[in-house]
Parts: sequence; structure tokens; C-alpha cells
Amino acid sequence: MEKRNFSYFDQLEEWFCGLALFSTTIILFINVVLRYVFRSSTTWAEELIRYIMVWIAFIGGSICVRKNLHVAIDFFLYFIGPKGKRIMAILVNLVCFVFSAMMVRLGWQLVSFTMSKNQVAPALGIPMYLPYLALPLGFILMTIRFGQNIYKQVRS
Repeated sequence: MEKRNFSYFDQLEEWFCGLALFSTTIILFINVVLRYVFRSSTTWAEELIRYIMVWIAFIGGSICVRKNLHVAIDFFLYFIGPKGKRIMAILVNLVCFVFSAMMVRLGWQLVSFTMSKNQVAPALGIPMYLPYLALPLGFILMTIRFGQNIYKQVRS
């Protein structure tokens, strides 16, 4: 069976987070210079930075799942053998997979509700469903990653 290559997908997530973090740094720097040097600042910068950071958190969650960087309690793993560790890893990833899938559904309900109310961001004037879209999209990516983890652990 052919091995699937997700390197483009991996790079896209990392490029997005890197570019978003770089953008927030530049926007924040410019806003600080405007505020303290020129005594005037933009009204939209803080709001934009907040929304970008939310996107970074949810897309970054997928990167963390792929690299197994999420916080874990591994104290009990020292007391079980290799087979028990493998079973435990599969169970943990399965629970996380189900949770992520449920959050996709709830996130999409939130986005749909926000779209139906035609809410607009106060400073940016963009539709509020755009910042909220980070929730279902991030959890879709995490669900995919947890599924990949389960597949790898079952196959090994």
C-alpha cells in the first residue's frame, strides 16, 4: 500500500502560523511606534492581532497534535509495558478524535449563528464569522491529525 505524504499539508500549517505570527509582530510594533512616538494609534490593530492570535492557536493546535507536543500526563506510562502504552496511546487519540469531531460540529453551529446575525467586528468592520471560523477549521485539522495518529499506532 502506498504511503501518503502530507508534507505539503504540514508546510501549509506551519507557513500560516509563521506568517501570522510575523504579521502580528509587525502590526504590534507599528502600533507601539505610532502610539508612543506620534501620539496616535490605529483603532483596528489590537482587534486584528487578537483575531490572528486566535487563528494561530487553533491552527497551531493541529501542528502540536502532529508533533505530539500537547501537554500529557505520562506518570502512569512508566508502570505499564510497551503493549499497554500502545493501547493507551490509541485510546487517548481516539478520545481526542471524538472530542475534536464534536467541536467541529459545535464550532460550525457558532459560525452559522454568527452569520445569521450579520455581526460585524467593531474596529475592522469584517464579518464576525471570519474570526469564529478558526474554531471549526482548527478542529477539522486536529481531527485529521488525531485520525493519522490512530492509523499510525494501529499499523505499527
